Amino acid sequence: MKTLSLLFAVFIASVAGLSGTVIPHELPAEFDANHDWVMPSTQYRVEVLQGDTVTKCPTYMMEAQHTTNRSETTSWAQFDFEGEPVKIRVYKLEGEIDHHAVLPSSKGITPRKGDGYVEFTIEKPGQFAVDFEEGVEIAHPMVVFANPMETRVPTKGDPGVIWFEPGVHEIGDNFELESDTTVYLERGAYVKGRITAYDKENIKILGRGILSGEVFPVRSGGFLINLRGSSGVNNILIEGITVLHAPSHNIVLEGYNHIVRNVKILSWHFSTDGIKAGKNSVVEDCFMKVNDDSIRLYDTNSVARRNIIWQMDNGAPFQIGWSGGSSRHFHAYDCDVIRVEHQFDNENESVFCAIKGTNGERSHYLYEDIRVENCDWRIFRIVTMPNRWAHWDPEGGSVANVHFKNITIKGEQKLRSIIKGHDPKHPVYNITFENVKMNGRLIRSAEDGNIFVDPNTTWNVKFVVSE
Repeated sequence: MKTLSLLFAVFIASVAGLSGTVIPHELPAEFDANHDWVMPSTQYRVEVLQGDTVTKCPTYMMEAQHTTNRSETTSWAQFDFEGEPVKIRVYKLEGEIDHHAVLPSSKGITPRKGDGYVEFTIEKPGQFAVDFEEGVEIAHPMVVFANPMETRVPTKGDPGVIWFEPGVHEIGDNFELESDTTVYLERGAYVKGRITAYDKENIKILGRGILSGEVFPVRSGGFLINLRGSSGVNNILIEGITVLHAPSHNIVLEGYNHIVRNVKILSWHFSTDGIKAGKNSVVEDCFMKVNDDSIRLYDTNSVARRNIIWQMDNGAPFQIGWSGGSSRHFHAYDCDVIRVEHQFDNENESVFCAIKGTNGERSHYLYEDIRVENCDWRIFRIVTMPNRWAHWDPEGGSVANVHFKNITIKGEQKLRSIIKGHDPKHPVYNITFENVKMNGRLIRSAEDGNIFVDPNTTWNVKFVVSE
Protein backbone atom coordinates (compact mmCIF):
# COMPACT_ATOMS: atom_id res chain seq x y z
CA MET A 1 0.00 0.00 0.00
CA LYS A 2 2.84 2.38 0.84
CA THR A 3 4.41 1.62 -2.54
CA LEU A 4 1.16 2.39 -4.35
CA SER A 5 0.73 5.61 -2.40
CA LEU A 6 4.27 6.66 -3.26
CA LEU A 7 3.74 5.90 -6.95
CA PHE A 8 0.49 7.85 -6.91
CA ALA A 9 2.22 10.82 -5.26
CA VAL A 10 4.98 10.75 -7.86
CA PHE A 11 2.34 10.62 -10.62
CA ILE A 12 0.46 13.60 -9.17
CA ALA A 13 3.68 15.56 -8.76
CA SER A 14 4.72 14.85 -12.33
CA VAL A 15 1.34 15.95 -13.66
CA ALA A 16 1.51 19.10 -11.54
CA GLY A 17 5.02 19.72 -12.84
CA LEU A 18 3.64 19.99 -16.34
CA SER A 19 2.23 23.39 -15.43
CA GLY A 20 5.70 24.74 -14.75
CA THR A 21 7.75 26.28 -12.01
CA VAL A 22 8.11 29.79 -10.56
CA ILE A 23 10.95 30.54 -8.15
CA PRO A 24 10.94 34.05 -6.63
CA HIS A 25 14.14 35.83 -5.63
CA GLU A 26 14.35 36.91 -2.01
CA LEU A 27 17.08 38.70 -0.12
CA PRO A 28 18.67 36.64 2.68
CA ALA A 29 17.00 36.43 6.07
CA GLU A 30 19.82 38.34 7.80
CA PHE A 31 19.52 41.23 5.38
CA ASP A 32 18.59 44.39 7.28
CA ALA A 33 15.07 45.46 6.30
CA ASN A 34 16.04 49.02 7.20
CA HIS A 35 19.13 48.89 5.03
CA ASP A 36 20.19 52.25 3.62
CA TRP A 37 20.62 50.95 0.06
CA VAL A 38 17.99 48.28 -0.61
CA MET A 39 14.69 47.92 1.21
CA PRO A 40 11.25 46.40 0.70
CA SER A 41 9.34 48.50 -1.78
CA THR A 42 6.85 50.99 -0.38
CA GLN A 43 5.45 51.55 -3.88
CA TYR A 44 4.62 48.12 -5.30
CA ARG A 45 3.87 44.49 -4.53
CA VAL A 46 4.16 41.65 -7.07
CA GLU A 47 2.51 38.26 -7.49
CA VAL A 48 3.19 35.70 -10.20
CA LEU A 49 0.39 33.37 -11.28
CA GLN A 50 1.02 30.15 -13.18
CA GLY A 51 -1.95 27.87 -13.61
CA ASP A 52 -3.70 27.72 -10.24
CA THR A 53 -0.56 28.63 -8.28
CA VAL A 54 -0.01 32.13 -6.94
CA THR A 55 3.56 32.99 -5.92
CA LYS A 56 4.34 36.09 -3.90
CA CYS A 57 7.43 37.70 -5.37
CA PRO A 58 9.38 39.90 -2.93
CA THR A 59 9.66 43.45 -4.26
CA TYR A 60 12.58 45.69 -3.36
CA MET A 61 13.39 49.35 -3.76
CA MET A 62 16.34 51.72 -3.91
CA GLU A 63 16.17 55.45 -3.33
CA ALA A 64 17.82 58.02 -5.60
CA GLN A 65 21.52 58.49 -4.84
CA HIS A 66 22.56 61.41 -7.06
CA THR A 67 21.35 65.01 -7.05
CA THR A 68 20.35 64.93 -10.72
CA ASN A 69 18.49 61.60 -10.66
CA ARG A 70 15.10 62.15 -12.25
CA SER A 71 13.35 59.36 -10.36
CA GLU A 72 12.97 59.21 -6.59
CA THR A 73 13.07 55.42 -6.31
CA THR A 74 13.44 52.30 -8.42
CA SER A 75 11.57 49.13 -7.43
CA TRP A 76 12.10 45.66 -8.83
CA ALA A 77 10.95 42.07 -8.46
CA GLN A 78 12.71 39.03 -9.86
CA PHE A 79 11.86 35.37 -10.43
CA ASP A 80 12.83 32.36 -12.53
CA PHE A 81 10.25 30.32 -14.40
CA GLU A 82 9.65 27.57 -16.93
CA GLY A 83 6.65 25.82 -18.39
CA GLU A 84 3.27 27.44 -18.88
CA PRO A 85 2.92 31.20 -19.39
CA VAL A 86 2.83 33.30 -16.25
CA LYS A 87 0.66 36.22 -15.30
CA ILE A 88 2.49 39.02 -13.52
CA ARG A 89 0.35 41.12 -11.19
CA VAL A 90 1.79 44.41 -9.92
CA TYR A 91 -0.08 46.14 -7.09
CA LYS A 92 0.33 49.90 -6.73
CA LEU A 93 0.50 50.65 -3.00
CA GLU A 94 0.14 54.44 -3.14
CA GLY A 95 -2.42 56.44 -5.08
CA GLU A 96 -4.80 55.60 -7.89
CA ILE A 97 -3.88 53.94 -11.18
CA ASP A 98 -4.35 56.71 -13.73
CA HIS A 99 -1.95 55.31 -16.33
CA HIS A 100 -0.56 51.85 -17.00
CA ALA A 101 1.74 50.40 -19.64
CA VAL A 102 4.33 47.68 -20.02
CA LEU A 103 7.62 48.41 -21.79
CA PRO A 104 9.25 47.72 -24.13
CA SER A 105 6.31 48.56 -26.36
CA SER A 106 7.74 46.27 -29.04
CA LYS A 107 6.57 43.28 -26.97
CA GLY A 108 3.00 44.30 -27.75
CA ILE A 109 1.79 43.77 -24.19
CA THR A 110 -1.46 45.44 -23.14
CA PRO A 111 -1.85 45.14 -19.36
CA ARG A 112 -5.24 44.72 -17.73
CA LYS A 113 -6.22 47.02 -14.89
CA GLY A 114 -7.71 45.42 -11.79
CA ASP A 115 -8.59 46.62 -8.31
CA GLY A 116 -5.39 48.37 -7.28
CA TYR A 117 -3.17 46.43 -9.67
CA VAL A 118 -2.30 45.80 -13.30
CA GLU A 119 -1.51 42.39 -14.71
CA PHE A 120 -0.04 41.02 -17.91
CA THR A 121 0.94 37.62 -19.28
CA ILE A 122 4.29 36.53 -20.66
CA GLU A 123 5.14 33.26 -22.38
CA LYS A 124 8.92 33.46 -22.15
CA PRO A 125 11.56 35.15 -19.99
CA GLY A 126 12.32 38.83 -20.36
CA GLN A 127 12.77 42.14 -18.59
CA PHE A 128 9.90 44.59 -18.34
CA ALA A 129 9.16 48.06 -17.01
CA VAL A 130 5.67 48.48 -15.60
CA ASP A 131 4.76 52.15 -15.92
CA PHE A 132 2.16 53.89 -13.78
CA GLU A 133 3.30 57.32 -15.02
CA GLU A 134 3.77 58.77 -18.51
CA GLY A 135 6.70 60.54 -20.12
CA VAL A 136 10.47 60.69 -19.86
CA GLU A 137 10.62 61.61 -16.19
CA ILE A 138 8.74 59.36 -13.78
CA ALA A 139 9.09 59.36 -10.01
CA HIS A 140 8.74 55.68 -9.10
CA PRO A 141 9.85 53.18 -11.75
CA MET A 142 8.97 49.50 -11.40
CA VAL A 143 10.86 46.79 -13.29
CA VAL A 144 10.31 43.03 -13.40
CA PHE A 145 13.03 40.53 -14.25
CA ALA A 146 11.63 37.18 -15.41
CA ASN A 147 14.61 34.85 -15.78
CA PRO A 148 14.86 31.46 -17.47
CA MET A 149 15.73 28.56 -15.22
CA GLU A 150 19.45 28.09 -14.66
CA THR A 151 21.30 25.68 -16.94
CA ARG A 152 24.92 26.29 -15.89
CA VAL A 153 25.09 25.50 -12.18
CA PRO A 154 28.57 24.29 -11.21
CA THR A 155 29.19 21.53 -8.73
CA LYS A 156 29.72 22.87 -5.26
CA GLY A 157 33.12 21.90 -3.90
CA ASP A 158 34.71 21.20 -7.26
CA PRO A 159 38.20 22.63 -7.83
CA GLY A 160 38.04 26.18 -9.12
CA VAL A 161 34.46 26.79 -7.91
CA ILE A 162 33.85 29.69 -5.52
CA TRP A 163 30.30 29.39 -4.17
CA PHE A 164 28.38 32.13 -2.39
CA GLU A 165 25.41 30.67 -0.52
CA PRO A 166 22.31 32.70 0.40
CA GLY A 167 23.36 35.38 2.85
CA VAL A 168 25.30 38.65 3.01
CA HIS A 169 28.97 38.40 2.04
CA GLU A 170 31.71 41.04 2.27
CA ILE A 171 34.54 40.36 -0.21
CA GLY A 172 36.39 43.70 -0.14
CA ASP A 173 37.62 45.89 -2.97
CA ASN A 174 39.89 43.39 -4.73
CA PHE A 175 38.44 39.87 -4.80
CA GLU A 176 40.99 38.59 -7.31
CA LEU A 177 40.33 35.55 -9.48
CA GLU A 178 42.70 33.07 -11.09
CA SER A 179 42.26 31.44 -14.48
CA ASP A 180 39.79 28.54 -14.77
CA THR A 181 37.63 29.84 -11.92
CA THR A 182 33.85 29.77 -11.65
CA VAL A 183 32.20 32.20 -9.22
CA TYR A 184 28.63 31.17 -8.42
CA LEU A 185 26.21 33.54 -6.67
CA GLU A 186 23.36 31.39 -5.47
CA ARG A 187 19.86 32.85 -5.47
CA GLY A 188 19.63 34.80 -2.20
CA ALA A 189 23.34 35.65 -2.06
CA TYR A 190 24.06 39.35 -1.55
CA VAL A 191 27.75 39.98 -2.20
CA LYS A 192 29.33 43.35 -1.41
CA GLY A 193 32.61 44.07 -3.13
CA ARG A 194 34.62 44.12 -6.36
CA ILE A 195 35.64 41.14 -8.48
CA THR A 196 38.94 41.55 -10.31
CA ALA A 197 41.50 39.65 -12.39
CA TYR A 198 44.52 40.56 -14.49
CA ASP A 199 45.56 38.59 -17.57
CA LYS A 200 43.43 35.57 -16.61
CA GLU A 201 41.23 33.40 -18.78
CA ASN A 202 38.35 30.92 -18.66
CA ILE A 203 36.48 32.69 -15.87
CA LYS A 204 32.75 32.36 -15.24
CA ILE A 205 30.60 34.53 -12.97
CA LEU A 206 27.19 32.88 -12.79
CA GLY A 207 24.02 32.54 -10.76
CA ARG A 208 20.99 34.48 -9.64
CA GLY A 209 22.54 36.39 -6.75
CA ILE A 210 23.38 40.07 -6.36
CA LEU A 211 26.72 41.86 -6.53
CA SER A 212 26.62 45.28 -4.87
CA GLY A 213 29.11 48.16 -4.83
CA GLU A 214 27.32 50.04 -2.05
CA VAL A 215 30.26 49.90 0.35
CA PHE A 216 32.55 51.99 -1.87
CA PRO A 217 32.67 55.78 -2.14
CA VAL A 218 31.31 57.21 -5.36
CA ARG A 219 33.93 57.39 -8.15
CA SER A 220 36.40 55.76 -5.79
CA GLY A 221 38.26 54.03 -8.63
CA GLY A 222 38.11 50.43 -9.66
CA PHE A 223 35.20 48.92 -11.54
CA LEU A 224 32.73 46.50 -9.93
CA ILE A 225 33.65 43.61 -12.23
CA ASN A 226 37.08 44.45 -13.63
CA LEU A 227 38.77 41.68 -15.65
CA ARG A 228 41.60 43.40 -17.45
CA GLY A 229 45.06 42.83 -18.83
CA SER A 230 47.49 43.52 -21.64
CA SER A 231 46.92 40.30 -23.58
CA GLY A 232 45.80 37.32 -21.51
CA VAL A 233 42.12 38.03 -20.78
CA ASN A 234 40.19 35.43 -22.75
CA ASN A 235 36.93 33.49 -22.64
CA ILE A 236 34.91 35.18 -19.90
CA LEU A 237 31.24 34.35 -19.26
CA ILE A 238 29.06 36.50 -16.99
CA GLU A 239 25.48 35.30 -16.80
CA GLY A 240 22.33 35.70 -14.76
CA ILE A 241 23.48 37.90 -11.88
CA THR A 242 22.14 41.30 -10.79
CA VAL A 243 24.53 44.21 -10.25
CA LEU A 244 23.56 47.12 -7.98
CA HIS A 245 25.02 50.42 -6.84
CA ALA A 246 28.32 50.48 -8.69
CA PRO A 247 30.45 53.45 -7.58
CA SER A 248 31.74 53.73 -11.15
CA HIS A 249 31.71 51.36 -14.17
CA ASN A 250 29.79 48.13 -13.65
CA ILE A 251 31.43 45.56 -15.95
CA VAL A 252 34.71 46.08 -17.83
CA LEU A 253 36.22 43.16 -19.75
CA GLU A 254 39.35 43.55 -21.82
CA GLY A 255 40.79 40.89 -24.08
CA TYR A 256 38.85 38.52 -26.32
CA ASN A 257 35.93 36.13 -26.69
CA HIS A 258 33.55 37.09 -23.90
CA ILE A 259 29.80 36.71 -23.32
CA VAL A 260 27.68 38.81 -20.97
CA ARG A 261 24.15 37.41 -20.86
CA ASN A 262 21.00 38.11 -18.85
CA VAL A 263 22.74 40.50 -16.47
CA LYS A 264 20.57 43.10 -14.77
CA ILE A 265 22.21 46.39 -13.76
CA LEU A 266 20.80 49.21 -11.62
CA SER A 267 23.11 52.10 -10.75
CA TRP A 268 22.55 55.75 -9.86
CA HIS A 269 25.71 57.83 -10.05
CA PHE A 270 27.54 59.51 -12.93
CA SER A 271 30.27 57.22 -14.41
CA THR A 272 28.25 54.06 -13.75
CA ASP A 273 28.78 52.76 -17.31
CA GLY A 274 27.03 49.48 -18.00
CA ILE A 275 29.08 46.97 -20.01
CA LYS A 276 32.31 47.00 -22.02
CA ALA A 277 32.98 43.47 -23.20
CA GLY A 278 36.20 43.31 -25.25
CA LYS A 279 36.98 42.02 -28.74
CA ASN A 280 34.97 39.22 -30.37
CA SER A 281 32.37 39.55 -27.63
CA VAL A 282 28.60 39.41 -27.22
CA VAL A 283 26.33 41.34 -24.85
CA GLU A 284 22.86 39.83 -25.01
CA ASP A 285 19.54 39.75 -23.16
CA CYS A 286 20.73 42.25 -20.54
CA PHE A 287 18.93 45.09 -18.77
CA MET A 288 20.65 48.35 -17.86
CA LYS A 289 19.34 51.32 -15.88
CA VAL A 290 22.59 53.25 -15.51
CA ASN A 291 23.86 56.82 -15.36
CA ASP A 292 26.57 56.71 -17.99
CA ASP A 293 27.21 54.92 -21.28
CA SER A 294 25.17 51.72 -21.23
CA ILE A 295 26.89 49.63 -23.90
CA ARG A 296 30.41 50.67 -24.86
CA LEU A 297 31.11 49.47 -28.39
CA TYR A 298 34.85 50.12 -28.35
CA ASP A 299 36.40 46.83 -29.40
CA THR A 300 36.54 45.07 -32.78
CA ASN A 301 33.88 42.48 -33.56
CA SER A 302 31.50 43.49 -30.77
CA VAL A 303 27.87 42.35 -30.86
CA ALA A 304 25.01 43.69 -28.71
CA ARG A 305 21.59 42.12 -29.16
CA ARG A 306 18.22 41.85 -27.45
CA ASN A 307 19.19 44.26 -24.68
CA ILE A 308 16.85 46.65 -22.88
CA ILE A 309 18.21 50.04 -21.85
CA TRP A 310 16.81 52.67 -19.51
CA GLN A 311 19.26 55.54 -19.92
CA MET A 312 19.45 57.96 -17.03
CA ASP A 313 20.41 61.63 -17.32
CA ASN A 314 24.07 61.03 -18.24
CA GLY A 315 25.70 58.96 -20.97
CA ALA A 316 24.58 57.25 -24.17
CA PRO A 317 22.78 53.95 -24.66
CA PHE A 318 25.25 53.08 -27.47
CA GLN A 319 28.69 54.68 -27.17
CA ILE A 320 31.24 54.31 -29.97
CA GLY A 321 33.88 55.88 -27.79
CA TRP A 322 35.83 58.89 -26.61
CA SER A 323 39.33 57.51 -27.03
CA GLY A 324 41.18 54.45 -28.32
CA GLY A 325 42.74 53.70 -31.69
CA SER A 326 41.35 51.87 -34.69
CA SER A 327 38.62 49.25 -34.39
CA ARG A 328 36.11 47.79 -36.82
CA HIS A 329 32.98 45.71 -37.23
CA PHE A 330 30.25 46.28 -34.67
CA HIS A 331 26.68 45.09 -34.77
CA ALA A 332 23.96 46.22 -32.37
CA TYR A 333 20.51 44.89 -33.19
CA ASP A 334 17.08 44.00 -31.85
CA CYS A 335 17.46 46.27 -28.83
CA ASP A 336 14.97 48.48 -27.01
CA VAL A 337 15.79 51.83 -25.45
CA ILE A 338 12.71 52.27 -23.29
CA ARG A 339 13.50 55.62 -21.68
CA VAL A 340 16.17 58.33 -22.02
CA GLU A 341 16.27 60.90 -19.20
CA HIS A 342 18.76 63.33 -20.78
CA GLN A 343 18.49 66.93 -19.65
CA PHE A 344 21.95 68.47 -20.29
CA ASP A 345 23.61 69.51 -23.54
CA ASN A 346 26.70 67.40 -22.82
CA GLU A 347 28.90 65.71 -25.43
CA ASN A 348 27.64 62.23 -24.63
CA GLU A 349 23.93 62.89 -24.34
CA SER A 350 22.44 61.20 -27.38
CA VAL A 351 21.14 57.71 -28.07
CA PHE A 352 23.82 56.85 -30.65
CA CYS A 353 27.07 58.58 -29.82
CA ALA A 354 30.68 58.88 -30.94
CA ILE A 355 33.18 61.42 -29.62
CA LYS A 356 36.38 60.24 -31.29
CA GLY A 357 39.32 62.09 -29.79
CA THR A 358 42.37 60.07 -30.84
CA ASN A 359 44.07 58.91 -34.01
CA GLY A 360 42.97 55.81 -35.91
CA GLU A 361 39.54 55.08 -37.29
CA ARG A 362 36.40 53.65 -35.73
CA SER A 363 34.43 52.11 -38.56
CA HIS A 364 31.83 49.65 -39.80
CA TYR A 365 29.05 50.03 -37.26
CA LEU A 366 25.66 48.53 -38.06
CA TYR A 367 22.79 49.57 -35.80
CA GLU A 368 19.77 47.58 -36.88
CA ASP A 369 16.23 47.12 -35.61
CA ILE A 370 16.58 49.45 -32.63
CA ARG A 371 13.44 50.86 -30.98
CA VAL A 372 13.62 54.10 -28.98
CA GLU A 373 10.76 55.45 -26.87
CA ASN A 374 10.25 58.03 -24.13
CA CYS A 375 13.13 60.08 -25.47
CA ASP A 376 12.82 63.81 -26.21
CA TRP A 377 16.45 64.99 -26.32
CA ARG A 378 18.91 64.05 -29.10
CA ILE A 379 19.17 60.83 -31.12
CA PHE A 380 22.45 60.99 -33.09
CA ARG A 381 25.77 62.64 -32.25
CA ILE A 382 28.64 61.31 -34.36
CA VAL A 383 31.63 63.65 -34.05
CA THR A 384 35.40 63.82 -33.78
CA MET A 385 36.77 66.32 -31.26
CA PRO A 386 39.43 66.80 -28.58
CA ASN A 387 38.09 65.64 -25.22
CA ARG A 388 39.24 65.07 -21.67
CA TRP A 389 39.39 61.28 -22.03
CA ALA A 390 41.64 61.15 -25.11
CA HIS A 391 45.10 62.10 -26.37
CA TRP A 392 44.35 64.30 -29.37
CA ASP A 393 46.40 63.75 -32.51
CA PRO A 394 46.34 66.88 -34.69
CA GLU A 395 47.23 64.81 -37.76
CA GLY A 396 44.25 62.50 -37.89
CA GLY A 397 41.43 60.40 -36.49
CA SER A 398 38.02 59.55 -37.95
CA VAL A 399 34.66 57.81 -37.68
CA ALA A 400 33.42 56.09 -40.82
CA ASN A 401 30.97 53.59 -42.29
CA VAL A 402 28.17 53.85 -39.75
CA HIS A 403 24.85 52.40 -40.89
CA PHE A 404 21.58 53.04 -39.07
CA LYS A 405 18.96 50.63 -40.39
CA ASN A 406 15.34 50.21 -39.29
CA ILE A 407 15.57 52.58 -36.36
CA THR A 408 12.24 53.60 -34.84
CA ILE A 409 11.99 56.66 -32.60
CA LYS A 410 8.80 57.62 -30.78
CA GLY A 411 8.71 61.34 -30.11
CA GLU A 412 10.26 64.57 -31.37
CA GLN A 413 13.68 65.84 -30.31
CA LYS A 414 14.42 69.08 -28.46
CA LEU A 415 18.07 69.16 -29.61
CA ARG A 416 19.34 68.69 -33.16
CA SER A 417 21.32 65.60 -33.98
CA ILE A 418 24.90 66.25 -35.14
CA ILE A 419 27.14 64.60 -37.73
CA LYS A 420 30.41 66.55 -37.70
CA GLY A 421 34.17 66.15 -37.90
CA HIS A 422 36.46 68.43 -35.95
CA ASP A 423 38.26 69.53 -39.15
CA PRO A 424 39.14 67.99 -42.55
CA LYS A 425 41.92 65.91 -40.97
CA HIS A 426 39.42 64.39 -38.53
CA PRO A 427 36.41 63.62 -40.75
CA VAL A 428 33.17 61.71 -40.32
CA TYR A 429 32.13 59.96 -43.52
CA ASN A 430 30.03 57.21 -45.10
CA ILE A 431 27.06 57.56 -42.75
CA THR A 432 23.83 55.91 -43.92
CA PHE A 433 20.33 56.33 -42.49
CA GLU A 434 18.12 53.58 -43.90
CA ASN A 435 14.45 53.37 -42.95
CA VAL A 436 14.90 55.59 -39.94
CA LYS A 437 11.47 56.50 -38.66
CA MET A 438 10.78 59.35 -36.24
CA ASN A 439 7.34 59.74 -34.72
CA GLY A 440 5.82 57.65 -37.50
CA ARG A 441 7.47 59.34 -40.49
CA LEU A 442 10.40 58.10 -42.53
CA ILE A 443 13.43 60.38 -42.53
CA ARG A 444 14.39 61.25 -46.11
CA SER A 445 16.87 64.06 -45.46
CA ALA A 446 18.85 65.74 -42.72
CA GLU A 447 16.15 68.39 -42.48
CA ASP A 448 13.46 65.72 -42.01
CA GLY A 449 15.35 64.26 -39.07
CA ASN A 450 16.45 67.56 -37.49
CA ILE A 451 20.07 66.54 -38.13
CA PHE A 452 22.94 68.99 -38.61
CA VAL A 453 25.52 67.68 -41.10
CA ASP A 454 28.69 69.78 -41.36
CA PRO A 455 29.58 70.05 -45.07
CA ASN A 456 33.21 70.95 -44.35
CA THR A 457 34.16 67.90 -42.28
CA THR A 458 31.78 65.17 -43.43
CA TRP A 459 30.99 63.46 -46.69
CA ASN A 460 28.75 60.80 -48.13
CA VAL A 461 25.90 61.10 -45.62
CA LYS A 462 22.95 59.28 -47.18
CA PHE A 463 19.27 58.87 -46.41
CA VAL A 464 17.68 55.75 -47.86
CA VAL A 465 14.03 54.69 -47.80
CA SER A 466 13.46 51.12 -48.98
CA GLU A 467 10.16 50.24 -47.30
